[in-house]
Amino acid sequence: MSKRAAQLARPFEIPGTLCSVAALGSGHIHDTFLAEYEHRGKRTRFVHQRLNTRIFRDPAGLMQNVVRVTEHLRSALRARGSAEVERRCLRVIHCADGRPFHVDAEEGVWRTTGYVERAHSVDSVDRPERAGEAARAFGAFAADLADLDPAEVLETLPGFHALEGRIAALEEAARADPRGRAAGVGPELRQLRAARATVARELDARSFARAPRRVVHNDCKINNVLFDDASGEGICVIDLDTVMEGTLLCDFGDLVRSAAGPAPEDEPDLSRVRFDLALFRALARGYRAGVGSLLTPTERRLLAIAGPALTLENAARFLTDHLRGDVYFRIHRPEHNLDRCRAQLRLLDHMLASLDAADRIVDEIPD
Repeated sequence: MSKRAAQLARPFEIPGTLCSVAALGSGHIHDTFLAEYEHRGKRTRFVHQRLNTRIFRDPAGLMQNVVRVTEHLRSALRARGSAEVERRCLRVIHCADGRPFHVDAEEGVWRTTGYVERAHSVDSVDRPERAGEAARAFGAFAADLADLDPAEVLETLPGFHALEGRIAALEEAARADPRGRAAGVGPELRQLRAARATVARELDARSFARAPRRVVHNDCKINNVLFDDASGEGICVIDLDTVMEGTLLCDFGDLVRSAAGPAPEDEPDLSRVRFDLALFRALARGYRAGVGSLLTPTERRLLAIAGPALTLENAARFLTDHLRGDVYFRIHRPEHNLDRCRAQLRLLDHMLASLDAADRIVDEIPD
């Protein structure tokens, strides 16, 4: 065990001795580790994360958000007599000085949460039941935050889901072309621009500008919900860094983007990328069940276009990062972000071709 690993827990209020530490998860942004401690003969696991402060430039504000949100969620769970609150909401571990984060000697910012035992995440969905359960969990998450005033939550990533801002950033990256990659992505740029026009027309027609602003997750990928190992129930929503003001369109749309098809978001074999209406039906039903009566008529009209809108946004983000030299998303192979972009564009094509069918599915779900 490295000296650095052995020092991880010292600032945090974790009793006992560190026994082991290993890398955890497949996240794009932070460095995440699973650590096990022994205290009085009992072993307990915790998650340590080194925050990416190049992206999240206000770690104190970020952690203020996470504490505020988790306290609100835990109160909501207790109020309705929910079982196993510790497994259904992340628990932030504070330092001895009372702060929910620690700055090490190298100016690395660390945080610690409890580890949710007997649960797991998935990166893609292979059956409707799993999709529906993930959607129900995210819908319930939104419902539990419905009475939290957005003014009490900081904006951790300004413009995170501003589609036009993402498109503008892409166009600027293509013009500047800092890595000389623009000439190789002409087809992707043309496809993305055409899809943008289609999505913009649909958002306007469905009155997106009138969608309520709420405290929402903003990053509802399928791997941000934990499933109980035994029952398969979606028990805990994780990765709370982007919880801030936004719209339910963005939450449901990212869920559809990441869970309404069998292929992962970086699938290089585009023949495997498709939009599965059976999975979409399960997602729509599950989300409606979880969110309850929260949805307004405007929000309901937006559900079918939510997936295409967020898929377009992410295609733009991946292509922008490719053009800039892969400075935001962690890559694991050459042209990884370009593979991600192409997979998103193929998925977007299928979604737009199925938009009428998706609308009918939404209309069939009873209030």
